[in-house]
Amino acid sequence: MTKTAALQAFFSGFGIPAYPANAVPKDTIYPWITYEVITTDFLGGPVSSTVNLWYHTESEAEPNRKADQIGKVLGLGGVTIPCDDGLIWIKKGSPWCQSVTDPDDIGLKRRYLNVTLEYLTN
Repeated sequence: MTKTAALQAFFSGFGIPAYPANAVPKDTIYPWITYEVITTDFLGGPVSSTVNLWYHTESEAEPNRKADQIGKVLGLGGVTIPCDDGLIWIKKGSPWCQSVTDPDDIGLKRRYLNVTLEYLTN
């Protein structure tokens, strides 16, 4: 599985659709996840990336639960996912989670998650 396919599979594993940040279909219905596709190799070192949770709701509970779910999967040491040339180590970044609102649409709730990707690959 390619690096990009491995990231897609991982972020799609949280019960809501996941898309690269630049590839969200126009007809997508809330909620969804977007993630930055940043790839390198072992010599590239760790890279910072962001994951966004998008909800349209009056409640903060749903986006907070999803951020907590992802945080628990990553835990304190992160997780590794397999790809063609080795592994991708996904860890929580700092700060982990930020709430973002849209002043023009109070129902739009976004959680901005910072992650670190380390490519243990050739």
